[in-house]
Amino acid sequence: MPPLDARSAPTQLHSEMTPDEPATHRSSALAHRLQAALGDAYAVERELGAGGMAVVFLVRDLSLKRKLAVKVVSPDLISSAIVLERFKREAETVAQLSHPNIVPLHFIGQKDDLFYLAMGFVDGGALDTRISSVDGQQMPFTDVRRAMSEVASALTHAHKHGVIHRDIKPQNVLVDSDTGRCLVTDFGIARTAESPSLTATGLLIGTPAYLAPEQVIGEPSDHRADIFALGVMSYEMVTGRQPFDAPTPTAVLMKRLGQPAEPVGNRRANVPRDLQDAITGCLAPDPAERFQHAADVVHTLDGGASVGRYAIAPFAIRSRRKTRQRRALIVGGLAVGVGAGAFSVRGLIRASPLLATAAVDSGMVLIPAGEYLIGSDSGNGRSRPAHRLRLASFGIETHEVTNGEFSAFAESTKSPVTWNGPMPGVSLPVTRVQWDEATKYCRWKHPVGGDLPSEDQWEAAARGRDGRLYPWGSSFELAAANTAASGRNAPAPVGSFPRGATSAGVHDLIGNVWEWTRSTMQSYPGGAAMPDSLRRYYVIRGGAHNSATAIATSWFRGFNRPATSRDDLAFTGFRCVMPAR
Repeated sequence: MPPLDARSAPTQLHSEMTPDEPATHRSSALAHRLQAALGDAYAVERELGAGGMAVVFLVRDLSLKRKLAVKVVSPDLISSAIVLERFKREAETVAQLSHPNIVPLHFIGQKDDLFYLAMGFVDGGALDTRISSVDGQQMPFTDVRRAMSEVASALTHAHKHGVIHRDIKPQNVLVDSDTGRCLVTDFGIARTAESPSLTATGLLIGTPAYLAPEQVIGEPSDHRADIFALGVMSYEMVTGRQPFDAPTPTAVLMKRLGQPAEPVGNRRANVPRDLQDAITGCLAPDPAERFQHAADVVHTLDGGASVGRYAIAPFAIRSRRKTRQRRALIVGGLAVGVGAGAFSVRGLIRASPLLATAAVDSGMVLIPAGEYLIGSDSGNGRSRPAHRLRLASFGIETHEVTNGEFSAFAESTKSPVTWNGPMPGVSLPVTRVQWDEATKYCRWKHPVGGDLPSEDQWEAAARGRDGRLYPWGSSFELAAANTAASGRNAPAPVGSFPRGATSAGVHDLIGNVWEWTRSTMQSYPGGAAMPDSLRRYYVIRGGAHNSATAIATSWFRGFNRPATSRDDLAFTGFRCVMPAR
């Protein structure tokens, strides 16, 4: 996605905005207080924006030479227990979510009555500026597809951790100006499985245009409400209009209760089928008929059929007839208060906890069962011929195992670390790991079936159901992987090349470090015979930071002895898989 205009809606807190003139003095005083709280290691540069409960400042981290967006509770609301609890909730929620499409939280702080949290600064503007572009042109379908897939990937991660965002909308999706990557922000009203709702009985907090029908009428709602909101936002990206547009917030809410959305293809010509299917799957009025998991959106846009990712605990789903009756009764009694962004449905709202069991462990992405293309007819002899293989569903880690993660394993199991002296870098991929050590780590980290991936699983994760040549598409991109062509000449922290991630959110499959598999080197079916001696070697995949472009592919097969000396494994790491539950 190309860089966005830096304009922003008034509720956008991470993009630059001009503060109102009467508030300038108060903002300046608050900036001075924040500077005193942060100390000399940081420089408060200017206000970025102000919302209903907080002011956001651009702060420079002088030690690490990075920009931060620091959100401070508005002094006018400092005595509000609800606001402070919401602020604390946002910090606790984002702290447990580490994902390339979620704005990261770096730290939180308090000095006297000054409460603040420091998040990553995203300088490309919010997604709504792209939708309402001044040139009047509609978003390209490729940009819509990428934004929808990346937000769905962020929601997949959040839902797996029991977090429902509850306010997905274009203003809460930021776009990085350098990479075009979308990042979800503002978890201030999110709900978690462990925490009670901040919403009072009879009160829904959110944005009217993006609320799911079950939220409006007081039915129990869960993570599928986020999926509905994603559908509304994606519909808006395609057409420039919301699916349930009406002159007043009350009319907007009532419209979605009476009829389904007009097909997106009726409002814009030549909408690709996968986009139509993904948006329609999100906007089903009945949550039981909607996409059940955000991962279904990713897989639909990735060329595959939708697939379940979570086992949702049973809950009461009313019959369609009863739901229609309930909606009919509610139309006359719907009371909406928009001043504070809160919507009251008197006497009809019940709390509903999220009860979800992930199909795979935390930090993994589900790869659906199906047929995958393996090998290449144009690759080297060991990679031929191209053939199709059916695989069961499995989970694969989103990034290579890091030094920090391996250090925790070594401490827990009294195993040796692979480096000499201080740890090279906590977020760098661990290297110098022998095959049996990598296998033991995976079984420790994922007790239920954890292992190194087979080379077929690794390639399936990289190529997807459409058999693409690279994790990111059909052609090599210099900015997508840490290879010899990038000129870095050293491993990079995991996730440093987000452009090269798969649409499901698996990073660094190409380049950075080679990755062990559990497969021994053997001929493919119909391929040229290999010496029996090669069966003593295990296949490694993906290439490393010093690999040529011809080697850094999804199909190239390297190999190593399992007990190769550590010095000869300086460019080899690994990641783990597990069978889906």
